[in-house]
Amino acid sequence: MFRALGEQLRKPSGTFGKIVAKMMDTRNREYYEKIISDLELKSGDNVYEIGYGPGWGIGLIADSTFDCSISGIDFSELMYSEATKRNQLFIDEGRVNLTYGDFLTASIDPETYDKVFCVNVIYFWSDLNRVFKKIYAMMNKEGLFCIFMTPDKVIAHLKFTEEFFKYPIKQVESELKKAGFNSVEHKLDKGYYIKARK
Repeated sequence: MFRALGEQLRKPSGTFGKIVAKMMDTRNREYYEKIISDLELKSGDNVYEIGYGPGWGIGLIADSTFDCSISGIDFSELMYSEATKRNQLFIDEGRVNLTYGDFLTASIDPETYDKVFCVNVIYFWSDLNRVFKKIYAMMNKEGLFCIFMTPDKVIAHLKFTEEFFKYPIKQVESELKKAGFNSVEHKLDKGYYIKARK
């Protein structure tokens, strides 16, 4: 049961996936509000979310006063469907572009995005260096990458996280610097909010 929950958190599908998506939606709202404020959004920014889930964060940015273009990718076909329904108006207006697939194999033009972010996704990446290098390459000069993650010690005590990668904050910051990010900082508030500047 717990392993099944962990698998659904990674890639929601079916009826159980819809239940998990609603749970994610409620739990992640506070994290989204804080991480979006960390993005330092400006009018005209090109923004990208990795693992947008039900699309609540995408919609929050699209519905804000910032005139941004927002793109994103999610590994779950169900989440792609749910996020598309939620953001259909913004998609029709050409402000939001959502795709379904694996971020690591997706074709993304270099130096395209000003801001990149992800919420509760890092636990599903087995190779941080590979991911962070790809993110670095897709960002414009002086771009900003923001991450929210639950501390590894907290994750370790949850029964459904057996298959999760439990990275300590020091390792995440080290891998970001190895990938080329010049400035890396974090704050702790019910989890780590990490800001890495290109």
